[in-house]
Amino acid sequence: MKLPPAERQARLVEGSKKESGLVWYSSTTAEDALALIKRFNEQHPSIQIQHLRSSSEKLLERILAEARANAFKADIVALPELELSIMIKRKLLARYEGLENSIYPEEAKDPGAYWTGLYTSAWVAAYNTKMVNKDGAPKTYKDLLNAKWKGSIAMDTEPYNWFVVSLRFLERRDGREAALDYMKKLAAQQIQWRKGHSLIGQLMAAGEFPIASELQVHTVERAKAQGAPVEWAVLDGVIPISKVAAAITSTGANVYTSALFYDFLLSRSGMETIRASRRIPTRPDVTATYLKPYKLLPFEQSVMDDFDKYVTLFRDTFKPAQ
Repeated sequence: MKLPPAERQARLVEGSKKESGLVWYSSTTAEDALALIKRFNEQHPSIQIQHLRSSSEKLLERILAEARANAFKADIVALPELELSIMIKRKLLARYEGLENSIYPEEAKDPGAYWTGLYTSAWVAAYNTKMVNKDGAPKTYKDLLNAKWKGSIAMDTEPYNWFVVSLRFLERRDGREAALDYMKKLAAQQIQWRKGHSLIGQLMAAGEFPIASELQVHTVERAKAQGAPVEWAVLDGVIPISKVAAAITSTGANVYTSALFYDFLLSRSGMETIRASRRIPTRPDVTATYLKPYKLLPFEQSVMDDFDKYVTLFRDTFKPAQ
């Protein structure tokens, strides 16, 4: 029988007093993670949280290496669903249904109860409004192939989620060969390679290049709120998306504290903190409206078995500078 919420919370708090704090691995920016930790510590000031931040790709590499050495000590992770799927296969995550699990729609949760989405990552084209006016901004995938953009398009060196979702959309619409041909032509546009979407957003705002092909909406919205001359555009009326989700590890020692922090992340308080950073929370009663007018293209779990092939295809096609 499930305990009433208040009693469950009390047991978690009492159990956490016998533990050593919390180790949290995430791809969330240090600034956003600090805001969440600060809000959590308003409720639980005695709990110390050690946060390790890296890109999702590098963090997964570290997690798998630590797991092989029996040295993976993180209690909780916040990563994109792709990386979490790999962790599930390696039996590195534990099942856990959060306190407010029922509030979240099914598409925001793992069917096996291994994770719940925190926020939606949504990839859009973006541009510097001092260099590109609204009418001249790209509005379709094909627009990125215009000769005027040669040498002027920025892209992250590892945009695998964007690549998979966009390629599959183009395959369904135009056919396999046409979709592959499109990606080859885009690769021939002399892409400006940079590592990290935050960096790309900063450099674009500074005028280093006029457009980016796959920035996240929240990156642009945050820069706009700070007065940067940037805006985003939706290509062909569709937006590739995936979720960044929270999950409790199967190897962590601080199980009560993990559950307490997990429940906080998915609470109204945690979600309001996430929304304050201009991200798009998955919680229906605390979300942002940026995506409502558009068709969303979700990351499909069915591609997981072939994901390495997609990574190889991207690298072979684009040959990104590292």
